[in-house]
Amino acid sequence: WLGAQNPNLQKAREALGRIADDGRRAADVIGRIRALIKKEPPSMVAVEINETIREVIVLTQGEMTKNGVSLLTRLADGLPLVQGDKVQLQQVILNLIINAAEAMASSDEEPRELHIATNSTDSQSVLVLVADSGPGLASTNYERLFDAFYTTKPTGLGMGLPICRTIIEAHGGQLWASANLPRGAVFQFTVPILPAG
Repeated sequence: WLGAQNPNLQKAREALGRIADDGRRAADVIGRIRALIKKEPPSMVAVEINETIREVIVLTQGEMTKNGVSLLTRLADGLPLVQGDKVQLQQVILNLIINAAEAMASSDEEPRELHIATNSTDSQSVLVLVADSGPGLASTNYERLFDAFYTTKPTGLGMGLPICRTIIEAHGGQLWASANLPRGAVFQFTVPILPAG
């Protein structure tokens, strides 16, 4: 944009603004992961979970397009705010979306669909669901997925899902996996709502 005969300064400013925002976001993620490793408590604030999910979806659009994945969302209206560390919750959602996209990319099955849904489970927590139409996993593997260094990917380190579970448990929630029928996997987690008052 700057090298053109008539430089497009507005486009250059927008691109630089996005680069700066991404840099800040990456620094936040690294800082929160360092705090998690040091076993520091999460920085709990009021978080609107649907907005948090939408922000992560924007970040993952390129990965989904690259892998030919269609995104379907069903985000419940009027959900209560949750109590959490927004950056850490985004990290969990990001990991689940990327894992799903990569699982579907490794399969020849069509269509490749990623479903993301939210709902209120009860008066205490909000549920987030990420389901894919990939190859799925053997039922005996679901709990092992959360063991450190266990991976189903040829190039995986086996750290993403254990970190995700640690984050969700530090928030007072739960993270689990199950089969998606007729094929694929479902990952769900709960996060406690913000206490009244």
